[in-house]
Amino acid sequence: MIAYDEHDQALQVCTIHREPIARRIESALVMPWPLADEDFKLDDEFARKIGGLVFNLLAAHQPELKSYISVTPHPDALDRPEDSDG
Repeated sequence: MIAYDEHDQALQVCTIHREPIARRIESALVMPWPLADEDFKLDDEFARKIGGLVFNLLAAHQPELKSYISVTPHPDALDRPEDSDG
């Protein structure tokens, strides 16, 4: 789990056993990220992707973090589908 402590202005990184939070996971928005999609490589590029995602998720709930984030989005993330209305 990663959280931001506003008072100490520090990220808090910790592990939690799944059992105590299982009910919360069941009711949460879960976005599966199959390791097969990354060819089972937990490398620097994967760390960059997941790190950027984590920062943006934290900032979505704690907007004061936005001014600290300067992660360059992957070029594929910038491609947007064409508007169907033309």
